[in-house]
Amino acid sequence: MRVAVTVDDREPTGVVDAVRGHPDVTEIIVDQLPAGDLAIESVGFERKTLRDYVNSTMSRSGSDLTDQVERMTAAYDHPYVLLEGDFDDLASLRTAVSPESVRGSMASITARHEVPVIPCTNRTHLVDYAIRLGRKHLEEPSNRQLPVGSVASLHEPTAKRMYGCIEGIGPGLATTLYERYPSIEALLEASLEDLVRIEGIGETRAQTIYAAFREGDGRVSGTDQN
Repeated sequence: MRVAVTVDDREPTGVVDAVRGHPDVTEIIVDQLPAGDLAIESVGFERKTLRDYVNSTMSRSGSDLTDQVERMTAAYDHPYVLLEGDFDDLASLRTAVSPESVRGSMASITARHEVPVIPCTNRTHLVDYAIRLGRKHLEEPSNRQLPVGSVASLHEPTAKRMYGCIEGIGPGLATTLYERYPSIEALLEASLEDLVRIEGIGETRAQTIYAAFREGDGRVSGTDQN
């Protein structure tokens, strides 16, 4: 499936070029969006560099990310915040903010506002991921019947549903994780040793869970790899 993408006219030329160069884009529209920086129909994306993110969440300078997230929620059925940059570059920003603090704020926004904050290592990966997300929301779902209980109900808590999307974690283990860690922020505070102690989670699964919300190292089942 190919999609049309609207890019906010205040975005840098490099973002427009990255969208235009993507093989799954049929049309690119450059216009002022009501919220966010990229839009694919009802799916909206706020793009943040690491510096922008730190300034908008943890300092008095820059825009207010909470306000931006609220406007995104009002404008789109499926809002996301995508971070452009490598966490290893935080030191070069000359800020006292630690990677752990940044991840904690990401977990807080995801859990409290139900707007996923997703790290992407660079602009090309960010644009590619945004287009893949837009496609997944718009394309017709598979007609293949899934076993009852294999997909969490939309009425389930956000954290529990996100746990169920971690590769290799089914609904049963997602429930177990949620009972132990009712928020993503709480899960981020768990060590590998803590996770291995949970019944049904061995070392390999523990490593997958530990990486899932850290610097884009984890893999989520259902993500398009083609």
